[in-house]
Amino acid sequence: MPETRADYRYGWYTAAVLMVAYTFSFLDRQILNLMVGPIKADLHLTDTQFALLTGGAFGLFYTAMGLPIAWLADRYPRTRIIAGGVALWSLATSLCAFTRTFPQLFAARIGVGVGEAALSPSAYSLLNDSFDRERLPRAMSLYSVGIYIGAGLALILGGSVVAAVAQTPQVTVPLLGTIHSWHAVFLVIGPPGLLVALWVATLREPQRRGDTKSAAAGFSLARIWRFLARWPAMSIALFLGSAMLAIMSYMDAWYPELFIRTFHWNVAQTGHVNGLASLTAGPLGMLSAGWLSSRMIARGQGDACLRLAIYAAAGMGLAATIMPLLPVAWAMAAMLWPIKFLGGFVPVLIPSAIQMIAPNNMRAQLSAVFGLTVGILAVTLGPVLPALIGDYVLRDEGALHLSLAIAAAIVGPIATLLLWGGLRQFRACLASSSPLP
Repeated sequence: MPETRADYRYGWYTAAVLMVAYTFSFLDRQILNLMVGPIKADLHLTDTQFALLTGGAFGLFYTAMGLPIAWLADRYPRTRIIAGGVALWSLATSLCAFTRTFPQLFAARIGVGVGEAALSPSAYSLLNDSFDRERLPRAMSLYSVGIYIGAGLALILGGSVVAAVAQTPQVTVPLLGTIHSWHAVFLVIGPPGLLVALWVATLREPQRRGDTKSAAAGFSLARIWRFLARWPAMSIALFLGSAMLAIMSYMDAWYPELFIRTFHWNVAQTGHVNGLASLTAGPLGMLSAGWLSSRMIARGQGDACLRLAIYAAAGMGLAATIMPLLPVAWAMAAMLWPIKFLGGFVPVLIPSAIQMIAPNNMRAQLSAVFGLTVGILAVTLGPVLPALIGDYVLRDEGALHLSLAIAAAIVGPIATLLLWGGLRQFRACLASSSPLP
């Protein structure tokens, strides 16, 4: 555990570099959300098929690879694992420019998901070895800011690029010849990630804390299950309740399209408004979550991370239900800020809470369980659920506002109840574990 001022400074430098990597992951992940129209038109897709590109293709493989990569992260240098993942998803994003059919684009998005699965479990473990319990939520908040910076840049820069190339639906690129303009976007955002991979590879691996012999014992589903079964209500809250809450965050994949279909905004307008909300309210929510939880923990409120997540679930469920139904564009746009602000709580609070109660030999693996549930429910179902409601329940693509409101009205109360139900056991688990140095 770092003891000198220089060690802590390097820990913050590590968190900042990982934040840049997280920024690029969400930039590559979210850029599709501004290109719904041209991609659907060129590949002849339904809303559900498009949602599978942002949810299923990415989310399922992001989820499936999380546990085996986390096992590697509990045994081998995490900086190398992260660097390899950044390189893989950057290459896969670049390959999207070469796709001409739905299956090809689906396969490329799988590559993005597999690469990104290497980042968070390894980063959470890395940060936990760089900071004490009181500083950890703040470090997590700095790292997690990359979510909204990447999403915001994807929307703002992507909106401008898509609007510009929309003037020429096809462009000519050396070696590739004539391609659709949306293909060119992937050539712009994919390759720079390779430089980030090289930067991550230069990071110093911190010394692992605690029982390093048991940490190298290997991957064991039985050991993970025994820990989860010992604290069932807490486990449901941390892994299922948080995933239900995160569903509402990932439903924002449809927010740019919501303004296009409801108020006939162009791509640049909706990209700038949604991107500005992501760049401002999202990071503010994350930093606030880190600051508030650290302050509460310092005052003896050890359950701060889960308690604040409960408040976020209740507030976000209400805001995400109301927002799509507002009849005025400026009012709908204003409601993006509380949604993004509260959405920023989850990536900070829940991983911090998990690191606080996880045994040393399961830190990355329990983080991957979090990634598993978030991947199956949030990353996959967040974009897909409103599309399914619109395509198969309402049977009207023009009713996207109703689909989003119905989805949030269902998910928000469930998330709140599941998180609240685990609060008592979370406190008990914290009390039973040895204090972290």
